[in-house]
Amino acid sequence: MDFNEVVETVVESVPGGIASVVMAADGISLADYIKPGASVDIQTLGIEYTAIIAEIKKAAEVLKAGEMEELTVRTDQLLFLVRLITDEYFIALALKPGGNCGKGRYLLRIKSQCLAEEF
Repeated sequence: MDFNEVVETVVESVPGGIASVVMAADGISLADYIKPGASVDIQTLGIEYTAIIAEIKKAAEVLKAGEMEELTVRTDQLLFLVRLITDEYFIALALKPGGNCGKGRYLLRIKSQCLAEEF
């Protein structure tokens, strides 16, 4: 499976989608796509959220709340969706405010299952 094709498909298939990345827990990007004309640094977003993801995973473990599967962060300028592929890799999608969060979550779930077969 071509990771670059996956991230482009996710962005272009979700109304309001602006960028996507497949990234390792150490912050190394395997693939990314930014919609032409978008001014988001998906690499930096992904890197910054790796630490947050690690903390959430630890908290879930301590609380015996189960395995983390996804994370949604909404600000006044951006909606950032993260879906774990494996314990070490995730796929993320950045959307404009008002973007189709439901479709984004759905596609990340479907694509993460397909990508998991590659690891």
